[in-house]
This record gives sequence, structure tokens and C-alpha cells, in this order.
Amino acid sequence: MLPAETGVSRPRVATVAGSRSRSDHFGMPFESARFLLFLLSALTVFWALRRSRQAQKLLLIAASVWFYGTYGWEFVALLGLSVAGNHLAAGLVAASAGPGRGRWLAAGVTANLLLLAWFKYYVFFAETFNDALFALGAGAQLQVPQIVLPIGISFYTFQAIAYLIEVHRESGPKAKSLVDFAVFMAFFPQLLIGPICRGRDLLPQIERPAPARIEQFPLAVSLILSGLFKRMVIASLLFSFGVSRIFDAPENYTAAALWMAVFGYTVQIYCDFSGYVDLVRGCALLFGFRIPDNFNNPYSAASVGDYWRRWHMTFSSWLRDFIYFPLGGSRRRRGRVLFNLFATMVFCGLWHGATWGYVIWGACHGLALVLYKYRLDERRARGEDVQRRLTATEWLRGWAWTMLVVSLSRVFFVCADLAVAVTFLSRMFTPGLAGEGFALLLLPVTLAGLGLNFAGDAMRDRFVRWSGALPLPLRWAFWLAMFYLLLAVRPFGVLPNTYFRF
Repeated sequence: MLPAETGVSRPRVATVAGSRSRSDHFGMPFESARFLLFLLSALTVFWALRRSRQAQKLLLIAASVWFYGTYGWEFVALLGLSVAGNHLAAGLVAASAGPGRGRWLAAGVTANLLLLAWFKYYVFFAETFNDALFALGAGAQLQVPQIVLPIGISFYTFQAIAYLIEVHRESGPKAKSLVDFAVFMAFFPQLLIGPICRGRDLLPQIERPAPARIEQFPLAVSLILSGLFKRMVIASLLFSFGVSRIFDAPENYTAAALWMAVFGYTVQIYCDFSGYVDLVRGCALLFGFRIPDNFNNPYSAASVGDYWRRWHMTFSSWLRDFIYFPLGGSRRRRGRVLFNLFATMVFCGLWHGATWGYVIWGACHGLALVLYKYRLDERRARGEDVQRRLTATEWLRGWAWTMLVVSLSRVFFVCADLAVAVTFLSRMFTPGLAGEGFALLLLPVTLAGLGLNFAGDAMRDRFVRWSGALPLPLRWAFWLAMFYLLLAVRPFGVLPNTYFRF
């Protein structure tokens, strides 16, 4: 909430800090033994049913319901309602013509947005409204209930909205049955934090006959090991070295520690999120499904524009297709185009959460994209070749600026409120202040995680080729040895997943 202007604070009416999500103490984190047992059981039954594709689909639905239910059985019904409602809406859109087609689309999209608004944004807007009433001296207050945010609701709701719009535009396939659509919406590896799949990504794979065996098994194992290393080792070490604690109480730390925390968290969230996506893609491959990648070495980008083409790519393309283009995209006058960019990124911030910190984080990226687009247009107007390969000096300068924007803006993304963020930033730029330093191992682990961004894909490709060429017994022995090595070197406990709360 906005900080109070005076020492007088207004009374809260059954308030909470915001919509809360289930913690990682619930459910089945991918790194846990219970998920491994669940995955092996589901795989065994799935491939035993390979003679019947329909039976495999029903098994996937049952497994997904069980998996999601471990995070909160009360939300399984909500997911089921979303699946049934969106399947019905898509059918009505496809069967209609003329104005009725658009009305059914509007009804379906509105229903999805209302569902998301209640669980994710009502508390924020109600408390903001109450703040305004208090500032005006009004005594009336909106009731603010306790609302628990269902894990994954932002992801599966946006996936449903994209599906409805593409059915309306006839730019994507429509599910042939409710069973197919339920698998598309609720497939457990990607249910909680995406990637946000389009119909063309997954529906043709769901509808095709079952393959006789697991294809690209070495790639699946490589993705799983890569994801475990990123999350269980790099991200968990950065978390255990106190990166989050520094953000919680910046007034206790030196400027050097704050700078180290900013860059450490930048690497931590990359290894956390991209590692989880690697696990999602690897697990999906074991069931015969190719899930789109979400990251393409984002910290190699030499501009903020290129960064957003590489980071959380399925969400970035969603924003482009369903927010930026409908606003007019790049087809308007310069001022309107720059506004479209800024508005899209503010929406991006609000999607992440209903706090002013997320809104400001989105606005920071919006301003950076506006500056990037403005300078790009100026260079084109001077006749420069903006598509040419950058020199090493140009790339380094652009990379440093991009990393600075991405890292500093995360202060608003991570800090509990705006007051903490302001304290953090002010102390960052005030050297000589007394306080605690940072753990010495934080620097090498941060650099190692950054190195994964540059070399991770090439290393994984070599791993797939090399391990795939080994004799089968040696191959399995090597994979198991790698798995147990990861278990041995990881810090104790399970890293809380940042994107679960979105």
C-alpha cells in the first residue's frame, strides 16, 4: 500500500497484505521424493496404457487432479470450473457467426478476468480504495476478506484466454473433446508456473496416436538434471547465502552487500525459474510432449528489447499478441507506439502481483523499452543499419546497461514494500555506511549462475550427445551418479519457488 503521509494510520478492516498463495510446504515440489514417486508411478501406468490414447489422456487428467490437489483440494473444483467453462465458451465461439461470435468471446474472456480479479486483485484494489477514503476523511470502509491465491491461476487463466481468442480468430486449433482440452489446461508438469502454451503448441500432440516409446529420452534426462542443478544447487546456494535476508532488511547492510544482493538475486531468479522450466520440459518429454522453452539466454541480451525476447518468452509473446498488438502495436504514430509499450509493461507488472512494487517494476521496464524504441527509431532515421552485428564494445556497453536496468528494477520486485525499496536504493548509492557485509561465496556462485546463462544450452547439447553414445548400462549408471551428486551438494531443504505466488 502507499505509505501514510502522517504518523496517523487508519484502521484496517479484516485486511491482509494481499492475496496469499500456498507455500512450498504444501504440494509436491519437483525436487521432493514424493514427486519422484508420483512421477514414476504416473509414467509406469501411462506407458502401460499406450495401446489406448484415450486411457492415457484420462490417466493424465487423474494424475493432474491429484498433483494439483496436494496444493489445495479446494482449488481443484475451481480448475475444473475453468476447464469446463472455457471449453463451453470455445464451442459457442466456434459455432457462432457474426456479432454473436464476438459476444461469446467477450463473455468467456470476461469470466476469466473476473475469476483472476477476485482471487488476485480484489484485496489490492479494496485496500487502495480504503486508503483513498481514509485520506479524504471518510469513515466508510470496504470489507477486505482473507483470500488465498490458487497456485497457477495466473498461468492457466492466461492460457485459457489465449485459447479462446485464437479459436475466435481461427489462428489456432480447437480441442476436439473436453478430455483433450482438460489435458491441455491441466497437464501437471506445466500447470503451476507454465510455460503458457498455445493450442498449436500442445493440442496436436495430445490428439495424435500414442508413440510406442519415450522419444528423446537423453534430452529429457538432460533437462531434468539441468533443472535440478540450477534450482537445487545455484539458486538454493544463493538463497542460503542470505540474498533474500538482505532484501528484507537493507538498513543492516553495506552498499557493497546491497549491490551483491541485487546481482545475486538476478541470477537466483533466473536459475530458479529457468531451472523449473527445464524440469517441466524434461518431465513432459517423458510423457511424449514437447513443451515450448521459456528462456533463450536472457542475460546475454545487449538491449532491454532483446532481453524481453529472451526472458519468459511464452508470457512475452502473450503480452505482444493480446495486449500490445490490440493497443495498436507499432502501426501508430511514435507517441502512441511508445505509450503502447509502456502500458503493456505496466500490465506485465500488475500480472505479477497486486502491489505498487510490481507496478513500478513494470513501469521501469516500460520506460526502458520506450527509450530503447526511441533510440532505435532515431538510428533508423539517420540511415543506420540497426540489424548489423554489434562490435564487441557495442555489445559490452549494451549488455552492461541491460543488466543494470534488469537488476536495479528488481529492487521493487523483491522488497516487501516501497519504503523498504527506497531504503535499499538509497543505501546502495551511499558508500561508507556501516553494516554487515555479504557471504564471500556469494560472488563465485553468482558468476557460476551467470555462466550457465551463456553456456548452459551448449553444455546440455554436448551432454545429450555424449551420454546418448554410451552403452546403455553405463548411460544409466552415469545418470544416476549425476542425480545422487546433485543430492549430495545441494543445501538442506527445498528452495521456495518465486513464481508460485504469481
